[in-house]
Amino acid sequence: MKKVPLTLKKSFEYAFSIITGISTIAGIWGYTLKDINEQFQWWQCGLILLASFIVISLTILFILNGLKHKAYSTTINGIPIKIKVGDIFNEKGLKVIPFNERYDTEVDDIIIAHNSLNGKMIDNYVEDIDNLNNKIKLAKEDNSPLKPINQNGNDIYPLGRIIPYNDFLLLAFSHFNEKNEAYIGIGEYEKLLICMWSEIRRTYAARPIVIPLLGGGLTTIEGIQEKNYTEFIKCILCTLRSSKFQPKEGITIILTQDAIEKIDMNLIKEEF
Repeated sequence: MKKVPLTLKKSFEYAFSIITGISTIAGIWGYTLKDINEQFQWWQCGLILLASFIVISLTILFILNGLKHKAYSTTINGIPIKIKVGDIFNEKGLKVIPFNERYDTEVDDIIIAHNSLNGKMIDNYVEDIDNLNNKIKLAKEDNSPLKPINQNGNDIYPLGRIIPYNDFLLLAFSHFNEKNEAYIGIGEYEKLLICMWSEIRRTYAARPIVIPLLGGGLTTIEGIQEKNYTEFIKCILCTLRSSKFQPKEGITIILTQDAIEKIDMNLIKEEF
């Protein structure tokens, strides 16, 4: 059975509350519809109330749908959270950039696409690729509990691992297969986010944190037929709430215009 859309359900609830409130106030003052026109029959009064209910419901539904894809601000565990459209590279703070588990840096539209976030970061914000590769190589000696394993000469990091680099937090977000395809199982997604928050706590140095819509990019999410961007946002916020991580400088989730149009912000507001 198909669920009633949240916006429609809420519009009915709000309309019913408004009609009930008006009726209660009018009753306290001693007014009824018959006081307006004594010729009204009971069924005419009912039709007037029904018509009023429908008009109010449609008006509220129109307003809710207008707010459905708008930016949103809230607080979680005392942390200021912003969800908005923007360019992550123009934001102040440490920017989380998804990489694969090998932390590849070759931008050639085979290993890494030029139009991916890590491709854009490397193309435009890395002056010395050898320096970046060296930072990645030395990361296995840092204080993170998420150590790499060596497979066929490559260091493979656990998903959720963070390697700091200048204004960026490089996130091991996806596996990488022999066809050079990035993927992650839907069952791994929540665990990855939990590890990510722990790693950000270890590395963020009291600076604002900016993250993209993790899962909304080119990476294949195995185990689902279609990406649900609303659920991605909810999972990001739920894992943050359960992590008890409290960066007072705040967290901004940056979306593309296409992504925000696929997100039901009213659902987000219901839970956060």
